[in-house]
Amino acid sequence: MTTSTLTAESTSKFVQAGDCKIHYHEAGQGKPLICIHGGAPGAFGWGNFGRNMEFLSQHYRTFIVDLPGYGKSDKPVIEGGRQAYYARVFRDMIDSLGLEKPHIIGMATGGNTTIKMALEYPDLMDRIVLVSSAGGISLFSSAPSEGQKIINSYYSPPGPSLDKMKLYLQTIIYNHSMITQNLIDERYQASIEPEFMQAAPEGRPNTPPPVPESVWQDLHKIKAKTLVIWGKENRVQTFDNGLFMLARIPDVQLHVFGQCGLFVPYEKADEFNALVQAFLSAP
Repeated sequence: MTTSTLTAESTSKFVQAGDCKIHYHEAGQGKPLICIHGGAPGAFGWGNFGRNMEFLSQHYRTFIVDLPGYGKSDKPVIEGGRQAYYARVFRDMIDSLGLEKPHIIGMATGGNTTIKMALEYPDLMDRIVLVSSAGGISLFSSAPSEGQKIINSYYSPPGPSLDKMKLYLQTIIYNHSMITQNLIDERYQASIEPEFMQAAPEGRPNTPPPVPESVWQDLHKIKAKTLVIWGKENRVQTFDNGLFMLARIPDVQLHVFGQCGLFVPYEKADEFNALVQAFLSAP
């Protein structure tokens, strides 16, 4: 894979989306493509999709977004369902930027947000890609998963640490040789940013449970052409979630990578880029 000439700093922008100021990265021209990252401690948009920006921006006007509560976006107190709020923010962002029917890629938590958008605002988007997405049901595995337990305990006493972050990354990345010290440090520093720690959506003990927002029973209502992508060794959202989505979403295809965990856009960047481009550009 070629080294990107784009940087997080050179592509950084902000937009007011309703009541929330959203941070995002933008590069490229043409059809808009929005990339929505996953959750968990220290998550942010560039950390999930920075390795894909160089390729994607050669084909699309590409936006990598920090979800509300993450990265450099506002950290609002969310009343009601998180996914419903995220979906409204993206609706307002699309309106503020004047984007016409963007494609949307959502990973993990971002996948759940993408599903919610597809159900609530079906005319707002074109095609969608769900990567290791929340919002389905595991057919074979018990909950919480191994990875979810690690996420849920991240801020528990004695608190966050580099070792805990390394363990989490070893859970979401199958090929441990890709887990560099720089990656551990970057994600750890993001996880201990004071404003993020104060209201981190995942990993904090004694926080109230989220408002129930099950979307699995409505997957059959998704109108958008959908590509579901999974890593077979995903230890947070096991790949049978992808099988469930394949069975339920009407216009859908599924691709499962062997020897790959949750972090598909990072771990299988070149293959992921080619797969997404083939899907989005197909008739």
